Amino acid sequence: MISFPWSLILTATFAFTGLVCLIHVLRHWNETRSPTRPDVGAARMDLIVHSNHLVMSIGMIAMVWVSTGTIATWGQVAFFAVLTVVMIIGGVGLRGRTPRISLASHIVLNAAMVWMLLAMPLLMAHPMDDGAHGDAGGEGHAGHHGDHAHSGDHAHHGDHAHSGGSDMAQAMAQTPDWATAVNWVAIALSALAAVWWLLLLVRSRRIGIHTLCHAVMGLGMAGMLALM
Repeated sequence: MISFPWSLILTATFAFTGLVCLIHVLRHWNETRSPTRPDVGAARMDLIVHSNHLVMSIGMIAMVWVSTGTIATWGQVAFFAVLTVVMIIGGVGLRGRTPRISLASHIVLNAAMVWMLLAMPLLMAHPMDDGAHGDAGGEGHAGHHGDHAHSGDHAHHGDHAHSGGSDMAQAMAQTPDWATAVNWVAIALSALAAVWWLLLLVRSRRIGIHTLCHAVMGLGMAGMLALM
């Protein structure tokens, strides 16, 4: 799906984010099951966010290498849509600008992921290359001479039909302008989410692995969308 060397770079990127999220989920799973913990709600939301990015990382790696089937695509769309709703509900009681913006960045990445899943057939469409036209033209030319022995009119009609079919196929293979525009909006928002986490990383004056993980996820999402 993605050409070399970007396929390896993106695989390494999402392998990093997936590993960080997996370790976090395994370490903090028991904390969310304690009803006596004062901040159990925040712990559960944190676990949801990391579980969300874990599945997202796995899904992105899969899309780098293979075309996901219809069931897998809609399954992921449903998963991220449900978790987006859960995050929105959980964020109602958040106080302070930083937690709200941070949660909004996760929601933005979910929306970008859903867009990528649904629009992938459009985004991966490209105009036919000259070689394809050359082959098509060659076939039409050969057909013209073959038919000319029987009927010049039929050969002429066949050439026009073949040319029209090639033009139609090329038109269908091009990404629509509206899809390109929406995709660039998704790229910009994903990059903006990454910038937010990078700012938090700089402001903290230390290497926060989870903050870095979210920043890398935003950059990876923007890069993936740009390469499609």
